[in-house]
Amino acid sequence: MKTVRRHLPVSGGLIGLLPLLLPLLLTWAGTSHVSAPPYVLYGPLAVAVVFVVAWLRDVRAEADEASAVRSVLLWASLGTAALVVAVALSHVSGYAEAELLPGERYRLMPTVVATVAAGGLQVLLAAVAILLDRREHAVPGGTVAVSVAAVAALVVSAGAGVVAERTLRPPRPGVEHLVAGIGSEAREVPAGIEGVPRALDLPRGAVWEVEAITPGALFELSDGVMAVDPVTGDELWRYRSPGTDTRTLVAADGDSLVVEEYPPSTDEDLGPATVRVTLDATNGRVLHRSEDGQRLLADEVSPVAHDSQNADPLEGESVVVRTQAQVPLEVYGASSGALLWRFQETPDCVPDGEDSVLDLEVTRDLVLASVRCPAGGAGGSVPVVHAFDADTGELLWTHEAGNSNGRAGSALTVSSDGAVLYRYDVHSDAYSTVDTRTGEEQATGTWQDPRPSRDWLERDLWEEVLGDGVLLGSDPTLTLTDARGEPAHTVELPAVDGHRSLAATGEELYTVTRPRDGDRLVELTVHPWDGAASRTVENVLGRELAEEEAAGVCVVPGGVIVYAVDSGTITSAVAVA
Repeated sequence: MKTVRRHLPVSGGLIGLLPLLLPLLLTWAGTSHVSAPPYVLYGPLAVAVVFVVAWLRDVRAEADEASAVRSVLLWASLGTAALVVAVALSHVSGYAEAELLPGERYRLMPTVVATVAAGGLQVLLAAVAILLDRREHAVPGGTVAVSVAAVAALVVSAGAGVVAERTLRPPRPGVEHLVAGIGSEAREVPAGIEGVPRALDLPRGAVWEVEAITPGALFELSDGVMAVDPVTGDELWRYRSPGTDTRTLVAADGDSLVVEEYPPSTDEDLGPATVRVTLDATNGRVLHRSEDGQRLLADEVSPVAHDSQNADPLEGESVVVRTQAQVPLEVYGASSGALLWRFQETPDCVPDGEDSVLDLEVTRDLVLASVRCPAGGAGGSVPVVHAFDADTGELLWTHEAGNSNGRAGSALTVSSDGAVLYRYDVHSDAYSTVDTRTGEEQATGTWQDPRPSRDWLERDLWEEVLGDGVLLGSDPTLTLTDARGEPAHTVELPAVDGHRSLAATGEELYTVTRPRDGDRLVELTVHPWDGAASRTVENVLGRELAEEEAAGVCVVPGGVIVYAVDSGTITSAVAVA
């Protein structure tokens, strides 16, 4: 019996190591998970230490010695293990309030569940060890006394654990961060789709927008982001900060992104710091984290100057460009929040007026700005494109369109790889294409018929072509230019009685149609630019749209995302690859 009793503390000590080994095993296996906070995860280890001390005390004791110290240690193991179980269960209960999708808390938090299991086994082992210790030394009435004491210890410890965990738990749930075990492969822009929709598991009422990133689709949530592979329909990774408001900036190359978190104010903290997290788009891992008083991605709040001037910039970070009346351009590091550089004027251009920056484009390496510069006589002005090094602000080249009519009205966009700049004069219909590496003009002409429609410019849809070229015209006649900006392909869309949304690549034009009347089923139609026959995926969402819902489409690497939207939030989506 003594041998059995001595093995129980050893077993309890070894069990206490399991919750610590589980995160390593899950990471090695590539399983997405949210780790338990330290005050939960290290609880079984604390019990293990008490067990080991009790075992050492037992080994050193005489063969038949009844040790009061050993008994105290075993009771301490029992109470502490019950405390650990209560803390872990209370944490799971609190986490349930921040579930992104129903029933996820146990799947996402295996380390907490393992802590509950390990703590429960330690409670059992400690109770058995106490009973054997009392029986071995034949203490009269020991069984009844031990039973009452054990129940009391469990109840008191559990109550203390719940109170302690609720005290330790932050006022809002912790960050929910699921990373991919291995980096996701970069997907290619689709040259064609098979037309098989895969329903995506998205949280209702929490998705604001869908964007393209290197491995597929990024869904911007009200409190974070989640990445989805459009080929398999599987979630790749997720980053959420429940209880906060967030804004997202995807890098021009799609390889990384910045999530800026605005925690709510509390009675204890009326002005909480902004948290800025940079994530690897392929696996969701954190590349950089900073805190300051700035709100770089929130248009309505200006940066705090002392924070930006004291921050240290990071090599290769994305940039955020802000325009002001006094300073036409201020450029900040999107990850660090550091003020990188300012543009006020050059010897050849003193910006004219408060709204001197007419349009902006940012690539991986450049900030391209169409600036209203004075032109000789009578207070005239002309738009001049300035190309700055994104990191240093060095002016690399300028471009003044030779076919402009002298009125400042210049719209810009770049090819998806950032190699070609397309500029369009909204007054004269003149266009130019410029090599962004050298500033050399490649072609000029006019987009008179077709031209970018005003509606398309306002909705930024002419910037949604994945590949080279610019989308011209308007529904139902659309034209795609070649890489030099010359009209190359035209598609005549059939007339529809309803609403139509559009997206394009260099190979195909994708449209989704929601009938104005009838069954309200959404169709996805693929129109190849080369004139081949169109293909239609009927009822692509697998359901009818509700009365207030509209439908949208977005092309991402690997496939096409079709979604339903209601009051600015995406209610459901499918991936078609």
